Amino acid sequence: MTGDFKNAFKVSCVYAASIIGAGFASGQEIVQFFTRYFEGGFYGILVAGALFAALGCVILDKVYKERIQSFDEFLIPAVGWLPGRIMSFVSTLFMLSVLIIMIAGAGRVIQDKLSVPFNYGITIMAFLCMMAILWDIKGVLALSSFIMPVLTLGIIIIGISVLIYPDSSEAFSPISFLHDVRYNWLASSLLYVGYNSIISISIMCSLLPNLKSRRVAIIGGLSGGLLLGLIALILNTVIMVFAPGILGKELPVLEITKKYGNFVSNIYAALLWLAMLISAVTSGYCFIDRLTARIKINKKLATLLFFPLTIPLAGMGFSNLISMLYPVFGYFGLFLTIAALIWGLRLNPGLKVKKSKKGV
Repeated sequence: MTGDFKNAFKVSCVYAASIIGAGFASGQEIVQFFTRYFEGGFYGILVAGALFAALGCVILDKVYKERIQSFDEFLIPAVGWLPGRIMSFVSTLFMLSVLIIMIAGAGRVIQDKLSVPFNYGITIMAFLCMMAILWDIKGVLALSSFIMPVLTLGIIIIGISVLIYPDSSEAFSPISFLHDVRYNWLASSLLYVGYNSIISISIMCSLLPNLKSRRVAIIGGLSGGLLLGLIALILNTVIMVFAPGILGKELPVLEITKKYGNFVSNIYAALLWLAMLISAVTSGYCFIDRLTARIKINKKLATLLFFPLTIPLAGMGFSNLISMLYPVFGYFGLFLTIAALIWGLRLNPGLKVKKSKKGV
């Protein structure tokens, strides 16, 4: 029993970490998809948290029962051959989008903390990502097991601090902003789950070695989704305390930490920048890997030719790119989410009997 809960905890953390990335921790994704709808944003987070919990439970249960080991093994049966090929292509483009967005976000952190022009910041970031992919990304990826838990803890600590010691001059007054509330928080929360599902389902399909029992799969999926909802609620509450002045900032949480001194702000900025570097390198590596598999070109040459092109794209700005690209992928991801839930909940007695004969 203890072993099951230990494995379930690991699975839930991996699932949550696949979504609590740098864009989430910066606060920009929360602002774009939830905070901007004020009271409706809280309802949206509850819907998103419930969907993440249901999705995690159903997908991991299916991965365990069908012994799925890769995204493609899940994708084709879930959506069909042609939609599956389309979604595979979309997921490749999503990797590219994440890379560009993370370069833009990290460039903004460099601009904020080193007082250099934004274009210099994104150029530095693109160069570092290119070097990491050309040489060795293992050391960079190893940092993710440390950075993401610390970053999550930082969000929780900042949330508690703000709730206990708020800056009353920046407190939110809902009466004066009722006319700005847009009543499509439900659609926004669905799109948020949609684009995040592209990565999270892919990650969950690789977790079979950790799924020692069906109990682990179900508890891991449910707890991971509920954890995501809880952290999103904390972050949204923090941002709401400082709204509306904080809503127009590229890195809302980083701006909030400045109110608590340079030390807190600098530590959070360093962790956020490292998280963006990790996200950029992993997504860039996956994109280059998929690209070279299709067009049969040397990976190092493709990296050298491709990365300079990310600089002008990242120059469009962190918040602009999130608001422009993520909703588009949200529609594709929503299709994947619905198809995955339907396939995951569908019974297949014939396959189950076949599996049982093998002693699985």
